[in-house]
Amino acid sequence: MSLWKQSALALIKNHPMVGGMSAQPNLVNLLTPSTEATPEDRIYELTNTISNIVSSYDDPYDAFSELVQNALDAVAARAATDGADYVPRVEVTVDTKKRSLAVRDNGTGIKWANRQEAVRPNYSLKRRLGQISSRGEKGAALTFLQFGGTEFSLTSRSRDEFEWTYTLRGGREWFESTVRLLEDGRNYNEKVDDFPPSDYELVQLEEESAFDQGTAASVTFADGRLSDLLGDEQKVASARLEYLLRTRTGLGFLIPDGDRERLPEWQRRLEITLTLDSKSQKLSPGFFYPHELAKRSGSRKASMLTSPTTNSELLYDFFDKAWLKKYVSKITGNPKHAAVLERFKVAGYVAYAFKNDWYEDVAQKHLQLPEDAGDSQLSETLIQVNGGFLVAVRDFPTGRRKAFLHRSGAEHKSRTFVCINLSGDYKPDYGRKNLSSDAHALVLDLCKELIAFAAGKSAHLYRGTGQSTHAAKNVADAQESLKDDAARLMERGLLLVSGEPRLRRAPATETEVVAEFLRLAAIDALPGFEVYGLLARGMLDGYFDYQLSTEDHAFDEDECPLGVAFADGKAVKYQGQWMEFKITSDGLTDDFDRQPGQPGKKYFGLVDLLVCESIDTATDNYEIVEVTAENYDERKYFGVTHIMRSAKNAEHSVQVICLRSLRTAIGAQEGENPPLAPVEPVEKD
Repeated sequence: MSLWKQSALALIKNHPMVGGMSAQPNLVNLLTPSTEATPEDRIYELTNTISNIVSSYDDPYDAFSELVQNALDAVAARAATDGADYVPRVEVTVDTKKRSLAVRDNGTGIKWANRQEAVRPNYSLKRRLGQISSRGEKGAALTFLQFGGTEFSLTSRSRDEFEWTYTLRGGREWFESTVRLLEDGRNYNEKVDDFPPSDYELVQLEEESAFDQGTAASVTFADGRLSDLLGDEQKVASARLEYLLRTRTGLGFLIPDGDRERLPEWQRRLEITLTLDSKSQKLSPGFFYPHELAKRSGSRKASMLTSPTTNSELLYDFFDKAWLKKYVSKITGNPKHAAVLERFKVAGYVAYAFKNDWYEDVAQKHLQLPEDAGDSQLSETLIQVNGGFLVAVRDFPTGRRKAFLHRSGAEHKSRTFVCINLSGDYKPDYGRKNLSSDAHALVLDLCKELIAFAAGKSAHLYRGTGQSTHAAKNVADAQESLKDDAARLMERGLLLVSGEPRLRRAPATETEVVAEFLRLAAIDALPGFEVYGLLARGMLDGYFDYQLSTEDHAFDEDECPLGVAFADGKAVKYQGQWMEFKITSDGLTDDFDRQPGQPGKKYFGLVDLLVCESIDTATDNYEIVEVTAENYDERKYFGVTHIMRSAKNAEHSVQVICLRSLRTAIGAQEGENPPLAPVEPVEKD
């Protein structure tokens, strides 16, 4: 029998490994608890567990987060017992040629007696050892690392013990091949000789070594993700690697008000060494806040949210319970939220930018991402400081940012970044990236109130909402402003060309929505409108009368689906109507929700027609329904595609013309429906 088949039988039949290694349990026995289960049940159980864990890691750089988190937990645990003389150290090493990532610490180390528990799936050695300072304790990370790449290595030494090492080669290939055999439908016993051998080694080195107390772990990737991430230029690669570590791993711990003296002692003493392709440098830990990024990418002006200065590109602030009580008392005044604030010692950071792509723009320039990066995996991975919120568990970021939980307010949400630090006894329900259900309601309302508070300060921001391009102080300023405007317009692409009946792309600003509406009205695609004019500054945007006869405009599901109902055969006629123009419908509902006296406040009962490019149906307090054959009699004007209703005002509704839906309907009637080139909606010009 061949050595390959001997190894396969050893895997299945629970015999020691052969082939030159010291006698030790096979991989299935090593990674599963000792039970009376059959070899078949044990291998099924193991591969099932591995599959669930590996599939839960959906980011190509999760290995960074997990290796760093384990190292930080280890040094924090040692700091709790070793006193003031202990200097915590963590070394991160990236070798793009070898496709490897390694993290080494001088923490507690793992005892030889705990070797199996350390690498076993879903077994938390940290919890078992009572390491209450640990952020991670699900027992999943090392399983992901073992079977997510081509090789995994773990070397450790605890106090007064010899060093030991565990190496698994081809873990991913072994796991995937084994799963395929288990799923092919043949009888298990007939497949014994086909199972691949496991290539691992677990040994204790019974001699002195240079490896001090602590742990080193490394993973080798099957692909070139490290090169894809970092690129070829050393300076750019270092900047990207630092940004990744400080926004996506535990090295990005939150420094309250930027004051390191407020950190726990071990975090203040922590020394980080970063080695990239043999070149080493010291790394200052701490989250890469947007205002810090602004300083590194052209000295962009940023100021405090609670004491803003005019023409700031970014407003930011740190918050704690006292800050929340002073500025967003609606949160602290809620007994349930107050209890969660106290239990989890909630603190954090909020930033609000002058335009909705500010974070992407600044990060892209700092990281020197290619202009066509767009929504590529590289851009998505790196640009983590963006509109949305990020959770930190006892100072350490947990992973990717998340979309805000509340509905509506797309414009403000894209400008706002919130980092929420949950301490105390906070733990995610499952998985590092999950938000605990205990904190869900608070996070939802807290983000909503922070966005509202920040948006209320927007008059201090550069251009966007409070300033006009006409504020340029001289011709040179005006020329620079025009260059920026020209670049923005050219980036969007052509809107229309003389002689062409259709637009080249979808409207991306309110001004372009207005232009498209007037064009459609002028060519009688939207008949019946008599527009008096549009206001540049006013309570509402436009004033019109409306009248339409029955000829060719009556609703018919097949022949005239955009038509109206003529009650008793009489002409439709409305006078003194008010309209609003928006990019998306939630821009108007946001205006409805503003407090009386706030800039831009609109009143639901006074708006008759909304013209917008797109619809957001997930909106608090409002319902937006499509006009169909079932409710066409609610359509007041030809071409209305939706009806907006309020939960607070049942006597009124707003007619909505969604240009995107209207184009689809017109195209269907004309027998063609070529889609317009999509453009990301931008703020009002």
